[in-house]
Amino acid sequence: MSKLNRHSLAEKTADVLLNMIYCNNYGIGSKLPNEHELAEELEVGRNTLRDAIKILVSKNILEVRKGSGTFVSKRMLISDDPLGLSQIYDKKKMSEDLIQLRILIEPKMAALAAQNASAKERRALLELCDEMELLFREKKSYLLKDLEFHSLIASSSKNLVVSNIIPSIHQALLLQHSMPKELLGAKTIAVHRNIANAINHVKSSDAYDSMLMHLIQNSERIER
Repeated sequence: MSKLNRHSLAEKTADVLLNMIYCNNYGIGSKLPNEHELAEELEVGRNTLRDAIKILVSKNILEVRKGSGTFVSKRMLISDDPLGLSQIYDKKKMSEDLIQLRILIEPKMAALAAQNASAKERRALLELCDEMELLFREKKSYLLKDLEFHSLIASSSKNLVVSNIIPSIHQALLLQHSMPKELLGAKTIAVHRNIANAINHVKSSDAYDSMLMHLIQNSERIER
């Protein structure tokens, strides 16, 4: 088979594999069948399958973990500049506008997470609070844990659109160095705990209010 034909077959296989992921409701982090089973199901050779997987890996749809298998990527369909923020030169205005967008979305997202999060996700949110508090006491940056906290709430909401939008916003802010750093310190740590506790105890209205308070605090800090 020529390289051109092989590449064309790999692209077609990648499309079929992507359709299979959607049709079978493989969620973010889900493990795909092994290579032998996938090749049989898709009726292609293993080399073609590997090329198809590489195509989907390059698009942030799949990730291959050595010794573990192939999984649906946590960065599925998220590009390095998902919102085109690199084209916006007024970074202060951009940060203000994005925090307004988060105020519109994230409180409701937290309320949904309180209703829909799994027991494992609820525990993970509390553990992230512990980790942020430890880093804060040690005077170390907890920014990445903060982003992980909000992204986990987004995925816990079980709203597939929101679970992609929020990490995209955070990733874009981080790449543009526009994410406010350790906003309000101890107050932020405390409100993170309030959000996690509300979600853990299935209190949707408390989760909504705590997230809203958190984002308003961030907004006030940015405006100074």
